Amino acid sequence: MHRRHFLQNAAAALAASVCSFSSVQAAVASEPRYRLALGQWTFNRAFRGVEGVTRRDSLEFPTMAGELGFEGVDYSGILLGEHHANPKSLAELNRRAADAGVKNVLILIDLHDALGAKDAAVRQSNVEKYKPWLEAAATLGCIGVRVNPISDGSVPADEQAKLLADGLTQLLKYSVPLKLDVMIENHGEGLQTDGTWLASVAKQVADPHCGTLPDFGNFQKDRATGEYHDRYAGVAAMLPFAKCVCAKSLDFDENGDECYSDYGKLLKQVAESGYRGWIEVEYEGPGHAGGPLAERKPAKPLSETDGCL
Repeated sequence: MHRRHFLQNAAAALAASVCSFSSVQAAVASEPRYRLALGQWTFNRAFRGVEGVTRRDSLEFPTMAGELGFEGVDYSGILLGEHHANPKSLAELNRRAADAGVKNVLILIDLHDALGAKDAAVRQSNVEKYKPWLEAAATLGCIGVRVNPISDGSVPADEQAKLLADGLTQLLKYSVPLKLDVMIENHGEGLQTDGTWLASVAKQVADPHCGTLPDFGNFQKDRATGEYHDRYAGVAAMLPFAKCVCAKSLDFDENGDECYSDYGKLLKQVAESGYRGWIEVEYEGPGHAGGPLAERKPAKPLSETDGCL
């Protein structure tokens, strides 16, 4: 069976397992409830040239995703690098995506210039730094971008939310004319990975073009102490505002179940929330040193290709 057909059938089986029969019928009658995109960070070792891994050029990514059967691609800002400002590189990515039959879905922008900076002038200056990335995403025909939910840690959480909401509102002035949604993801540490807090920010922005990107794996409350937010509560809080979902995996047990997340529980939450759209597959493993305790015993480590499949 072709990998693309396998993934499409798997997505259909997932929907059937967690939704009522009538809901599945309605989804099949219109369009797929979910479509699978490959997260570029899955192949970060290959693109960064880590020893022992065959080096790949990041411009090859759409072709690689198409060959593996994915319908879309999400680009990592880190791995895309200066290509985002190079018209020839963007044209090449568009060409390869078209040839591979995949959709450019997102750019996960990794700027750390706080959109929630306390000083209004600094906040506005930081918003401006995102403009070249928005233009790149528009050139690639993406549906949106992910931004880091960074605010000012010197003030209380509710004030941080207000500051970040203001920065996001300013960013929307640039993104909406480009037909791009802006998403905040549980990404980083501490408050930035608190799903309830992120949902409160999206609620304050109150714009249909601003939402969340729930990630199944990023809930580091305090790396130094090994504390983690509850991932299931975090995903549930973010889902009402979700514009994409990141199904992150690290290790799998001998039965093929992810070791750190209960995918059955998480995907049931996704289905019951009413979310429809892209699910990004991101294999970050093998291994997760310093992470939460595994719920299941990891089997042998997988390659990047085998892990995402």
